[in-house]
Amino acid sequence: MAVELLRAYKKILKYKELEELTGLSAPGLWRYINKRIRPTKERSLELFELLTNQRVVEEILRNKLVEVGDNIINLSPVIYEVPILKILSYVAYKEFHRYNVNAVVTVEVDGIPLGVMIADTLESKLVIVRKRPEVGVKNYNQVSYIARDPPAVITLFMASDSLKVGDRVLIVDDLLNSGRTSSALVKLIRMSGATPVGLFSIVAIGEKWRELLENEIDKIYVVLKLGR
Repeated sequence: MAVELLRAYKKILKYKELEELTGLSAPGLWRYINKRIRPTKERSLELFELLTNQRVVEEILRNKLVEVGDNIINLSPVIYEVPILKILSYVAYKEFHRYNVNAVVTVEVDGIPLGVMIADTLESKLVIVRKRPEVGVKNYNQVSYIARDPPAVITLFMASDSLKVGDRVLIVDDLLNSGRTSSALVKLIRMSGATPVGLFSIVAIGEKWRELLENEIDKIYVVLKLGR
């Protein structure tokens, strides 16, 4: 995992920046990244801890995110850049692999790229919740909630056979604001008899989401918190 993380970082940082970050020489980094030599177990653990450190990943996100207005964040430079998604997937692995997650649930559309990457890293199945019934699927669980900006009734649909009783589910939500979408996902998951054990989010704005979610999920991990 450490080498794959280094390879992901190399796609967004220069060797000089990687030297400063890791304390390793450029030639040594080159050998690891190009798989000419393998780091020792101890070095691998050190690199994994460093490259998934919250402050380090926060800095990567801050350099990529674009604020386009009050409470409006453009996440496109993050959620559609594969190396960053790879890094975030290993952060999710670090935080949730001990929870025995066997399913990842996210909502179309923006949550899908990160959901795919995290499900692959955790070796879990992926469930995509839709905003409209999918052609060919007959039976759904569904939940409606009122979105805030703009005000609208949103209905989420999840195929009734997507999860089974006993599944341990990680919710992936690219952006937490009101928390209403993730709260609706918790309800859908429980309708299936599965257990929502965690929530992973790239960015959270403010603290309003805590009111809905803190008592509903065992662990919530947000990479970057923006105060409002």
